Amino acid sequence: MTDSDLIPEEGFGDKQPFSQSDTTSQPGTLRTLLSSPGVKFIMIGFISVALLIPTLLVWGLVEERGRRAEEVSSRIAKGWGGPQVLNGPYVAVPFEVNRNQTIDGRIVWQTVTEWALLMPETLSVDSKLATEERKLSIYTLPVYNARIAISGKFAPGMIDDLRQIEGKPDLDRAMLVMSIADITGIRSDAGVRIDGGPLMPFDPGMKAITSLMLGSPEPYGSPAKLDSGVNRPIGRALVESGFAFAMDLSLNGSGSFAVAPAGQTTHFSAEANWPHPGFEGLFLPEEKSIDGKGFSAKWTIPYLARGVDRVVSGSVMPLSNSLMSINMVEPVKFYQVVARTLKYSIGFFSVVFLAVFIIELKSARKVHWIQYVLTGLALVVFYILLLALAEHTGFEIAYVLASLATAGLISTYVGSVTGSARRGAGLAFVLCTAYAVMYLILREDEYALLAGALISFVTIAATMFSTRAVDWSGTGRKPA
Repeated sequence: MTDSDLIPEEGFGDKQPFSQSDTTSQPGTLRTLLSSPGVKFIMIGFISVALLIPTLLVWGLVEERGRRAEEVSSRIAKGWGGPQVLNGPYVAVPFEVNRNQTIDGRIVWQTVTEWALLMPETLSVDSKLATEERKLSIYTLPVYNARIAISGKFAPGMIDDLRQIEGKPDLDRAMLVMSIADITGIRSDAGVRIDGGPLMPFDPGMKAITSLMLGSPEPYGSPAKLDSGVNRPIGRALVESGFAFAMDLSLNGSGSFAVAPAGQTTHFSAEANWPHPGFEGLFLPEEKSIDGKGFSAKWTIPYLARGVDRVVSGSVMPLSNSLMSINMVEPVKFYQVVARTLKYSIGFFSVVFLAVFIIELKSARKVHWIQYVLTGLALVVFYILLLALAEHTGFEIAYVLASLATAGLISTYVGSVTGSARRGAGLAFVLCTAYAVMYLILREDEYALLAGALISFVTIAATMFSTRAVDWSGTGRKPA
């Protein structure tokens, strides 16, 4: 064997063993796969979904603070007066009726007392509400003192109406009754003038008559019954002849004020120094005027529109669910608005992450997935900052401060990570635009779906256009 036989073939001896760096640089390796834009895009999607967990915790915080605000509002209302609802006045007439029931297989007859309620032929309610905001801790509640003038008349034909009710009427025990939701809010000696006569004071309560309290269901879903109100005995002669009545009330309340159309024809007018009324209930005002100093409104409800006869049998007042209601709306119920912003969180996260992803693709530096997580947490903190500031400054100022702070933080951070102040400024523009659009969506409920659809279309179109030449697999091949 010669020395030449020991010389390796050309090129073979020049090769060095494979190093780890060579292996990881080959296409198809795990490291190349994880650093590919396609895998990064999927990872960003997982991060967006994972951020829903802290977002739900923030949502719970908003709900807890909202319940706390309601509890404080209830404490203020107890010391002043709660939401007020006036129903009546009615003439209540007891009837002696023979009823039977089966006891131990035997039919037993007994005389029981039932009631009939007669409605006034005309009813006019004029109210002037002096409103203010009462504050306890950091919470406020709009309260009012209502000066109410009630007048109308009962027609002479009440005896004829009573003939359609089974039983024998006891006209000597007839009384005038009116329901008041929170009787502790009365701030005057309430009384009634009949046919222009002297003031006759009311007695508290409505005897056997009750009214329904909407919004407070019993275990089986039926509304709770209230007996809070006033009554005045009137006797046989007034029921037979009919009469006119007039009464004045000074009534404290909070949150809302409502009147039932108890008259066969009802006129209701209201004015207040509160510039943010909400008109609700079955009947809306036919005339209204609202400006920066307050509002005024008028209702006229004819007999046929009520859908209830002028005499009803039973001890429960009718029309409890047919109200003319004024809600003293607070300028911003920010707990509800903050909760609504959280509903758009997943979409907002996606828009911001897509913007950062596109910036990363255009940059020489890579954004680590941990940095995406930190960016997402900053977006979550925005909602906490918004909630905390809104409790002290109001929603508008809080939204501006929180959005500017968050946009400034994220854009500065991403600009530093990518080494480009210009790209950071571009992200700041995207964030400010996104926050501005979200604010408009919150304010314009009827256009929320349209705006969301357009934003989604523009976002996906911009992403598709910006990434049309991206090598999603990271193999170095250009897309076909």
